[in-house]
Amino acid sequence: MPAVQNLKKQLRGIRSTRKLTKAMKTVSTVKFSKLNGIYSDFSLYGRECESIYRKYEASFVNVLSAADPDAPTLVVVMAANKGMCGSYNSELLNYAHGHISEIKDLVLVTVGKKAASFFKKKDIPIEKEYVFDDVPSYEESNMLLDDIALWRSEGKVSRVIVIYQKYHNMMTQKPSRCELFVSRGEDGEDTGLLFAPDRDTVISKTAMTVFGSMIYELVLENALGAQASTLMTMRSAFDTATEYCERLEGEINRLRQSAVTADVIETSAEADV
Repeated sequence: MPAVQNLKKQLRGIRSTRKLTKAMKTVSTVKFSKLNGIYSDFSLYGRECESIYRKYEASFVNVLSAADPDAPTLVVVMAANKGMCGSYNSELLNYAHGHISEIKDLVLVTVGKKAASFFKKKDIPIEKEYVFDDVPSYEESNMLLDDIALWRSEGKVSRVIVIYQKYHNMMTQKPSRCELFVSRGEDGEDTGLLFAPDRDTVISKTAMTVFGSMIYELVLENALGAQASTLMTMRSAFDTATEYCERLEGEINRLRQSAVTADVIETSAEADV
């Protein structure tokens, strides 16, 4: 039965795909669960840092002020390290490319292998590439902050724009942009506060902590969105493969049954003769 043999061959291929997608779905589930826990815990700390930032915004920004206000704009594009996460990378990178094309004087930095690969194909120079772990650490994101602080102090860049996938929930991530180190007003009052050893020292050290928190939260959102998108894509692929396997198995059984029935009819006919 050639038809059955062909269907069996297809079935073996689909079963292999189902096995692979199941494994990837399991890995993504573990990583997503771990990242979600880290993000949930860190967001509490992040909100406290944000409230401090709002009160001392002008002073904090001054700590990392650009030596040359007319220097190029630094754009940090964050994407995933891998594919197989649906439209997560393509939506983000097309969105980023649209924004970058509007900036005349640009210094580009990428986070994630997919971002670096995309802009290399577009022949857009990349100042530095970062590849963080799928579950990034605070120390990794702090390397990015250290470089930004150095480049601003050297007058190499002025504005700092981050383009990333903003995480809303497991089903929704939206390409977004945010500008860092921008002051929108004067500091709040220091009523009732005592700074030791002095205000400038405390502000300087606190500013780096707060900015580190802000960047790490963006890095976490990017990583969390990538794992959520991968998980949903692999789950859908696994379900589709499972459904296709069931259809093929049903078709194989139907053809087998038809063959058996035909043999029985033929045998009966021969017996009657």
